[in-house]
Amino acid sequence: MNDTMLSVGNDLSKKINIICLIAAILIVLVLPFKKEIWYDETVSVLCSKGISHDTHLQFADTAVVHSADIEQLNNSSHVFTATVNDNANSFLYNLKLHWITKLFGRSMSAYMLLSKLCAVVTLIAFYFLSRQFFRDSLFTGLAVLLLVTDLNFISMSHEIRAYSMGTTFVTLAAVFFFSYLNTKERPQYLFLVSFFSVCAVLSHFLTAYIIVIFLATLFFLKGKKLFTVKNAVAVLIPLIPLVLFFVAAYSGIGVMKGQSRNIEEGYANYGFHISEALLRSLKYMSMNFKMVFPAFSLGTPVIVISFLAVVALVIIGWLAAGSRHEKTTLKLVFALGAVSTVLLLVLSLKSGHYTSLYFRYHSFALPFCSLAVTYILFIVFKNNRMSAIFKYALPVVVILPSFAFFGRSVLRESANVHYNHPAIAAVIEENYLTKVGVPEWEDAFLLQSLLPQGYKIDYFRSTKGKFFILYQQTGTELIPAIKD
Repeated sequence: MNDTMLSVGNDLSKKINIICLIAAILIVLVLPFKKEIWYDETVSVLCSKGISHDTHLQFADTAVVHSADIEQLNNSSHVFTATVNDNANSFLYNLKLHWITKLFGRSMSAYMLLSKLCAVVTLIAFYFLSRQFFRDSLFTGLAVLLLVTDLNFISMSHEIRAYSMGTTFVTLAAVFFFSYLNTKERPQYLFLVSFFSVCAVLSHFLTAYIIVIFLATLFFLKGKKLFTVKNAVAVLIPLIPLVLFFVAAYSGIGVMKGQSRNIEEGYANYGFHISEALLRSLKYMSMNFKMVFPAFSLGTPVIVISFLAVVALVIIGWLAAGSRHEKTTLKLVFALGAVSTVLLLVLSLKSGHYTSLYFRYHSFALPFCSLAVTYILFIVFKNNRMSAIFKYALPVVVILPSFAFFGRSVLRESANVHYNHPAIAAVIEENYLTKVGVPEWEDAFLLQSLLPQGYKIDYFRSTKGKFFILYQQTGTELIPAIKD
């Protein structure tokens, strides 16, 4: 075993780990090279401005919508209402996006800033979480690099959606969850686990699948020790705002159920196959645990072999584990990484459509997938019974394809224009336009959300169909509205 690599007090490994963390943060801050928004992101943008899918009904009989009419919706109360009307999910994200764009403006960079900041906090929290497992060995830096080069993680770090924030809060909760398990059983740790878990659920409901594992583990490993007055108070106090939110936003849950029924009806003609749902689940599970070969070829044999490679990796880790504690830890981190695959598959089978198998919904498990893979490599490396060739060959097989896939994806990155509203807003601001024709009032709402706060402009319904009409001093300009 290489003592230098695993040494707790080695200054060089500490510095390398810090360099890995800084490099990971820089990757988050630099990417993407070009940003375009898509439908779901427009929903977040509008909700953060207090605008929901039915706001246009307020202006159904209106010939002109003034910017002031739209700006009066831009407050916290309307953000809550818009979120509930959407389906009640992601309220905390929408509210923070509302305030961060008040502070930093409404450029695309400002809208992306929240997700980027959340990704940076996630990386820092994950660094300290990894140190609980690997101390100052180089495996801490490796874990951070595996996370930041996960294409799903890096994509969510600049997406104007709640996935990055939800991942931040479950990672912060995990830091104190494992501190409670492995150090002192302090009620303060339980309070912070509960607090960050509540923040996670208020960011995105699907973070609950991670929290379920937290709860099950605490009950299973700690048992009756949990049931003290101090622990109960520590856990229950943060739950109060969550309960109040669901009471106030209950109608939004009904909206979500209606959306699910509509999707199910839409799939009635498309068809739903259990084998396809299972195959998609195996694909994402393989890629989450760094067996990224399905990204290079989507054939069924490649997906199945990649999944079996994940199973083999876990078995190798289990056999290499030298103590009961290591085996328990391996089971736990693997469960935290794999739970998204299991739960989302169950939701898909229950609903009869593939929507729950959306790759973004795996986001909250990604830190634990990277942690599990690194932990397996760690316990294999420090096992004296393993040959030196195997110790060094296994990381190569796992890490190099993952890094290669990330590099290839970044180099081949292309930003397709799904909405040209940011470009139209830029033209309006650059030319100080005060009048524009829009195909639908929803287009006016999105344009106003991308213009500086307080920008005065009048919106008219376009007489040219699906075109924006820009009224400039030199005449009118027609630009096709892109809404893909």
